[in-house]
Amino acid sequence: MMIAIVLLLVAMRTPPELSRPEAGFPDGTPLNVKDYGAKGDGEADDTAAIQSAINAAAANPGGGTVLFPKGTYLLNSVLPSSHPWFFYNLKIESTVTLSGETGAKLLQGPKGRHALVFGATEVRNTVLAFGKDYESIRFQNPAKNGGFYALEATRASSSNVTLSSPSPSSKFRVGDYVAIYESTSGDVVPTETGQVTSINASTGELGLEEPLTRAFAHPFIANVTPLAITNIGIKNLMVEGSEPLAVTEAFGFDAVNCRFISDPSIGGGNVLGCSLNTLNGFRFVGNQFTSPGTTYAVMELTQRNSRHGVWEGNTFDIIQGGMGEYAADLRFTNNTFRIHPTARTTVGLVIGGKDIVFSKNSVSGGNITSGDSWGCLLADFVGPGYERYVGGIKIIDNTFNCQADGNACVNLAAPDTSFTGNTVTVKGSALGIHAEGPLPQTLAIQNNKLSMGSGVGILVASPGADGSTISGNTLSGSGSTAIYIASPAKPNTGKHVIYGNAVSGFRSPLFMDRAMHPGAILNAPGDEEK
Repeated sequence: MMIAIVLLLVAMRTPPELSRPEAGFPDGTPLNVKDYGAKGDGEADDTAAIQSAINAAAANPGGGTVLFPKGTYLLNSVLPSSHPWFFYNLKIESTVTLSGETGAKLLQGPKGRHALVFGATEVRNTVLAFGKDYESIRFQNPAKNGGFYALEATRASSSNVTLSSPSPSSKFRVGDYVAIYESTSGDVVPTETGQVTSINASTGELGLEEPLTRAFAHPFIANVTPLAITNIGIKNLMVEGSEPLAVTEAFGFDAVNCRFISDPSIGGGNVLGCSLNTLNGFRFVGNQFTSPGTTYAVMELTQRNSRHGVWEGNTFDIIQGGMGEYAADLRFTNNTFRIHPTARTTVGLVIGGKDIVFSKNSVSGGNITSGDSWGCLLADFVGPGYERYVGGIKIIDNTFNCQADGNACVNLAAPDTSFTGNTVTVKGSALGIHAEGPLPQTLAIQNNKLSMGSGVGILVASPGADGSTISGNTLSGSGSTAIYIASPAKPNTGKHVIYGNAVSGFRSPLFMDRAMHPGAILNAPGDEEK
């Protein structure tokens, strides 16, 4: 256990580098799946042989690496999970890394997926299932997690929590994994996962490896160590099937230089590129997410309270993708997202959560025109009450190419979002940037280049209070207005600051009813208003 803890702490402190040591046997030798009977010829069913190698690695103190020589490994057997509609080929638990030589592929065969169960509305057939119970969320289940213990109110940015009564401190040990909840009921409960670094038995104070992202007024804590998987990964493998990858309730996960191929033709009603829930300390680096033909899958990015993660240099060919559900501290850099929408696609890509950085990515998409569509990029979807859990989203130096007639290319809906240094090319009648969300809606839209069709370049609709800065942007297009400030029912408080924008081609550079926005400043700060 201590070996796994040390490895995890190193990885979580340095997430951008590919420096996490691989667990292995004392001599560092990986387990070759062919030594366990796998053929890799694309014809023999290699499921049982590969699972035997995985089990052997997991049983070794400190774990191990399972090696796949070049070849196609047919997975032509399927096993049931605890959910009656969900099935898998291979299951992986703690301290195991799957590593392939160039050209190694795991292929889900026709007998490696289960048909739609009678009475079911969907079926999931997962190739690689990482997790002790990958198909369900157990951290928040009191029948699984050993029970909830009340905490004093928690503070954002604090690395300590205090039990309401010191006596339950005996339930925790240094190195334990914990989940801290805003409440003990609900489907997706706001949660902060972490690891215990110190225990004060007299005060009930627990130290945490990472500071908290959010504050909870009446929180609870559970010891989820027996439920979590740790120090796992997959490298340099091709994985093809209905759902190539599922990872649930994991601390320390790497996916590096892999190709995940989702086959929608065998989905049985529920094909996801991946299913990723409650990850802490993860990295997806240099992977490709695609499909074998021209029909693509929905890509579920890290969901359900995932924290401290990096998406770097990946390529996506998908119908749409999304993440959020109380995510925090995630970085997306140098990724390519190619969106292939269907008639039901409502948003190409959702960037959600708290303290998210989306930088130097490329996003392109077909015409997303379905009713109530959000367009190519949404940051973030906000439902009633959700706005207090999201914000601080930084969208910097990206390239967007999209068409979303009747909608918008980029929607900024989360509080305190900055959209700076981006290049946005919009075809057709779509808006370029639509900024509208709950208070506090303090936005920075600065130093972007927008090349528009016939739509408005930037539209800001402030609910009750102004507070956005729109400056240094270059806008060209053939539409009516470059920058449009929507008029509220009564004058807004606060102030918008709008200055230094270069406009060409539009019939009007700016529309704003000054009577409805009396505090607006139309010059650079410090200049006298003209």
